[in-house]
Formats: sequence, C-alpha cells, structure tokens
Amino acid sequence: MRSPSWRPFALLAATLSPLAVLAWLLASPAANAPWIVPVEHLVITTNVSLIALAVAVLVARAALEVRHYPTLLVAMGFACMAGIFAVHGLSTPGVLQRDAKEAGAALVVGISAVLALWASALFFAVRYTPAVGWLERHVPPRALIAGVLVAMGGYAFVALASPSALGGFARWMLVSAGGSYDYDPTGYGYGGDRAPDVFGGAGLLPYVLTTAVVLLYGFAAIRQGRDYLRTRLPMQGALAAAYVFLAQAQVSQFLGPTWTPSWWEYHVLMAIATIIAIGALFIELDRRRGLERFLPPTVVERVIQGDPLRLAGERQTVTILFADLRGSTALAERLAPEQVVEVLNTYLRVMARCVIDGGGILDKFLGDGLMAIFGAMGDPSHGATAATRAAEDMRAKLEQLNVDRTARAQPVVRFGVGIHTGDVVLGAIGLPERSDYTAIGDAVNTASRMESLTKEFQVATVVSEGTVEQLDGAAASLRPLGEAQVRGKAKALRVFTLDR
Repeated sequence: MRSPSWRPFALLAATLSPLAVLAWLLASPAANAPWIVPVEHLVITTNVSLIALAVAVLVARAALEVRHYPTLLVAMGFACMAGIFAVHGLSTPGVLQRDAKEAGAALVVGISAVLALWASALFFAVRYTPAVGWLERHVPPRALIAGVLVAMGGYAFVALASPSALGGFARWMLVSAGGSYDYDPTGYGYGGDRAPDVFGGAGLLPYVLTTAVVLLYGFAAIRQGRDYLRTRLPMQGALAAAYVFLAQAQVSQFLGPTWTPSWWEYHVLMAIATIIAIGALFIELDRRRGLERFLPPTVVERVIQGDPLRLAGERQTVTILFADLRGSTALAERLAPEQVVEVLNTYLRVMARCVIDGGGILDKFLGDGLMAIFGAMGDPSHGATAATRAAEDMRAKLEQLNVDRTARAQPVVRFGVGIHTGDVVLGAIGLPERSDYTAIGDAVNTASRMESLTKEFQVATVVSEGTVEQLDGAAASLRPLGEAQVRGKAKALRVFTLDR
C-alpha cells in the first residue's frame, strides 16, 4: 500500500502558520502596539494592487486565448481585489485625501478593505461550482470583463472624488455588517479601551458575514487542494495555498485592531497570495497553451487535471464527423498555389471553429477537409446531437461565406459532411515520445463513407442511422435518403440528410 506523502501536510501547516502569528499578536498587547504609518500604508496597498492587477490582466488575456471560462473567473476575482484594494490604499487619510475629505476617506478605507476580500472570494468560489457553466452560457467573457471594469471604475470614482457620498453606507456596513469587535468608524478603527462587548454592539451579523467569506475561500481551497492531491502538480497546490492565505487575511482584517501588527498582517497575506497566484496561474496557462498546439482543448483539460492519456487507448461510443470541400481540385487548376491555400484556409477555419464551438475534438485536417470527434468526454447521446448541430452550423456559416465571396467576385467551393456514431478505440496512438490523440475503428471508416455519399445523393450532409438512433426525438429535422451499401458492411445502412 502506498504510504501518504508528507508534503501535503507540510504545505497545509505552512499555509496555516499566519493564524498562529495572529493569535500570538492578539494575546500580546506589547507586541501588538499600533504602527501608524499612513504613507507606508499607501505604498504597500498600491503595490499589492498592482500585483493583483498584473495577475488579472495577463491571466484574463491568456484565459481568453484558450477559451477557459473558469480561469477567467479567477482573473476577475483578482481584478476586483486590485481595484477595490487600490481605493483602500489611495483613500488613506492624511496622505492624498486631506482636510474635508479625511473623515469620509477613513470610512472608505474600512469598507474597501472589507469589499476587496468579499468580492474576490465570490469569484474564486463560483469557479468550482456548477454556476460557472451557467455563466459561460449566458454571460460572454468580454461582457463579464466589461461589467467588472465598469463596476470597479464607478466605485473608484465615487470613493475618491466624493468619499462623503459613501459615508452613510460605509458606516452602516462597518458597524452593522463588516466591523470587527468594538469597531468605531469615526476613529478609523478601534476606539479607546472599553468594557469588552464581544458583538461590538452589532450583534452576530459581522461574525456571520466574515465566516461566510472564510468559508468561500475555504471551499475554493479544498476544491483546488483535491486537484493537487490527485495530480501532485505544484501549480494546483500553489493556487490552493493562495486561497488559504486570503481566508486568513479575512480573519486578520476582522480581528486585528487598526494599525496594529495583527491588522497589518492581512496586507502581507494578500501580497503573498497574489505573488503565489501569479506564478501558479502562469504555469497552468503556459502549460495549457503548449499542450493545445498538439491536443484538443477537452483533452488538454484532462491532462491539466492529472488524467493521463493511455497509449493503448480506451473503447468508447462516439460520433465521428468528416467534412470535405468540393471542387478544390478544379480550383487549383485556375488559381496560383498561394491563392488556393488562402481559399482553403478561409473555409477550413470556419469549419474548425464550428467543431470547437460545438464541443467537438478537432482530430486532424485532411488536405481540404477535417475529421472531428464528438462525445469523447461523456454525453448521453454519445455526441450525436452536438455533431448534427455542428454540421448545421457549418452549413449556415459556409453558405453565408459563399454569398459574401460571390459578392466580392472571389472563388467559392461547396462542401460535404458525413456523420456516424459507433464504437472506437480513443486515445493517444503512436510512440511514447510523439503520439496523436485520435479514434480508430470501423465507425471511423463508416463516417468517412457517409461523407463520400454526399456526392452520390447530391446533398450537403449524410447522417447514418446509427447517429439518428441517438438523437432522442431530434430526428424531426432529418429527411430519409433511403439505403446505401457501405464497404465492409453486409447489410445496407439507412441514411438521412439534415432538412431545413
């Protein structure tokens, strides 16, 4: 039996050590004496915000390139942290905000510290819930980014230009919902020594909300930690550690009297978390970009999550799609080679994008065509529904492309698509040093034959009865073509075409 590794426990002990430091500071009044250094506070918070902004911008750009929505949510979490925490630092009373603005700025400092951790915790936790799927379907990535930027920009403008405008809301939040024990917002933190009131006059609400934020960070850390325990990839452990540090930052912010070392601790923890995160996320995204040069995105996701591809492959029922351009040979006789390549690339890009957007695996390009696999990552219809939708998408987009090219007096080509569902051996085929992820089996040959039948039946798409049987009522858009004899099959197959 494999003995458990000590490394995860060492990592957990190291990441939880700030709690011990916080407990010691809170129990030692002499060591926890206030350090009132407004200028240094502005410098530290600004640097933390710049690091978080670098994480947000660069990771968001890379996430958009690889179309990975969960990672985009992490970038947005750091964007919120960067924007709100920058307001926290720039509002430091007596530095940039002086005279009449100081009283309102003190309240903005407190509420911004609370909101910076709350907002980022929400984004980080959502990444690991089914809600990420709903967001991906209903909120386009660029709309999400624009929404976060507008919200951060609006908050910063109001908070810095007119801090008193947030005074009433900030005071209510700090005392009733976000203040720590005995919090006094008029004095920018704790008041003088008073008889202890464990609820600070605000009841349980501050404790409930702070606990909720800690639980959100903890949930994200546990989910990320599971990935680390399964994969042993350093990047997984680093991101989990960042979440744990941010959870402790919330505790330090809540319990630490303002300006004391226990309060300064949460600034340090946020800096550590952002530095760790930038390293972890860049490693992951760089690894993802490198793998996607050779493997489909869905397969890359399995590799990143530590699910190794087996050279022997695995038997699965999937849907194979072949697409081919018609008339490219005649086109080559009329055009220069460079022009032929340009035309083929134009069409193949559209077809490949339809495959990827439909959730398929782009297996390979075949001269003036392509082969795609649907349903390899689990699908009740074994990819049949997704493949037929991708074929319909190809038809619509290629026909529109032909209309546009005809209007510009550019050459156009026709196309044919064949679809079949059946058993294949799916996996990495080749050498350990260099292999291709592909499907092998009779179903592949049958799908290729379906594509060839488009010429005989003079239609754009031919779908086998094996695929139609998996569509579960979606066959209303199909028109029967009759039976066709397929090489290697003893019985003729019924075939269909997509009807408008």
